[in-house]
Amino acid sequence: MIYFILFYEFFKVGIFSFGGGLAMLPLMQDVVFRQNWLTEQQFLDIIAISQVTPGPIAINTATFVGHQVAGIPGALVATFSSALPSFIVIIIVASFFYKIKNNPKKEYFFRGVKPVTLALISFAGIIVAKPTFFVNNYSQSLKATLIFIIVFLGTKYITKINPIIILLSTSLLGIFIF
Repeated sequence: MIYFILFYEFFKVGIFSFGGGLAMLPLMQDVVFRQNWLTEQQFLDIIAISQVTPGPIAINTATFVGHQVAGIPGALVATFSSALPSFIVIIIVASFFYKIKNNPKKEYFFRGVKPVTLALISFAGIIVAKPTFFVNNYSQSLKATLIFIIVFLGTKYITKINPIIILLSTSLLGIFIF
């Protein structure tokens, strides 16, 4: 029964998400908390792990959540069901995209989807920011804020830094200063 629930819930996340992996996180958070699969801290830890492992964050998060809930079979079900809707939609869109290429309603659709996508990605940022910056330990909040500012300004003004280098160096920095 748990595999059916995992499939159903992650398929819904995949089918109703526009804007990529970060936009899927609020929907995943809702599922995880509604089903009482993980605590807030466990979910945040999974997001952090998903960000530093290769692959799309939504697929990685689904895999880790599925594994926590039902082991390796749960990971496979959650991964497959969260990716399946995108695959189906791409096949359908590809089959008739050239027919609607110049249709203005297609543009209206994307104009409507973009603000929703931005809102979902922003909400994902809030999900991660809340326990990162607003903790009871002032020292930890200050350290996290400084790392954020350094990385933000560094990536804004020094654009040739590889994101992998940033993730690895800040992960190591976190080990030593926290």
